[in-house]
Amino acid sequence: MMSTDRVVPLLQAPWRSGTGAPFPVTPLPGLQPKAIQGLKPDFPGILSTEMRSLLRTSCGLAGADLGSIDFTSRWFSEEPLSVFRPCLTLAVDDEGRRWIAETSRRAGLPGPVWCVFADPDVAVYVCDDLGAFLSRLHGRVRSGRMLRWLRKLDAEARAVWTLREILALRSQDSCRSDSAIRDWLRGIPYEAWLYDLRAPSAARGWPYGLAGPDGRLDRCGRLPVFAVAGCSQSRRTPYMPEIAGAHALRRPAMGEQRPS
Repeated sequence: MMSTDRVVPLLQAPWRSGTGAPFPVTPLPGLQPKAIQGLKPDFPGILSTEMRSLLRTSCGLAGADLGSIDFTSRWFSEEPLSVFRPCLTLAVDDEGRRWIAETSRRAGLPGPVWCVFADPDVAVYVCDDLGAFLSRLHGRVRSGRMLRWLRKLDAEARAVWTLREILALRSQDSCRSDSAIRDWLRGIPYEAWLYDLRAPSAARGWPYGLAGPDGRLDRCGRLPVFAVAGCSQSRRTPYMPEIAGAHALRRPAMGEQRPS
């Protein structure tokens, strides 16, 4: 988890390239204590001491390739996927990607940070917290690799969608031996596809779009472990405790192929 001591210098002056050339990314002024206190009633989740410190330094960034970046939770609408709430929507870029940071931690900066794609319908794990996100963003801008980074995230989202069945099967294996996860599994539809993102991987994301408009998304507490079910109510749901206790988890069937 990155401390504010390493983040604050990134928010005190306009960003420059490695040769000193200025970039259009400009940190916006910080907020007065009274203004920060005014945010608290409407701020999603926990406004930690570290987040208050960051807001005193800057309330966001202007001119970034992702569009305006907000630290106050006032500029963008609420994240539609309830499994991420409470969370702070940092930006919605020109491609429709939503950049969000979870705000359930009692200490430290908000995190993890996710990039939620609209096409394909995949959420990609970006980094551990807001500090790491700002540091990475600064590094990509400074080195001129911002476009390469965004293309890499796009490729990762497409890979998650393409490999959705394989990733679900792997996650079943990792969850089956975890007693805490098995307890959670008793409450989700039997045919749900599982996505365990606790371990770093080349395709660290989950295809929330598999659920469809009437489907169901579940999460195991605040762990990055998700279930995607293609119907809002399974006919097996009333019998889940007996099924989960007596049988190994069934492998999910191949989902409908989505046009690329």
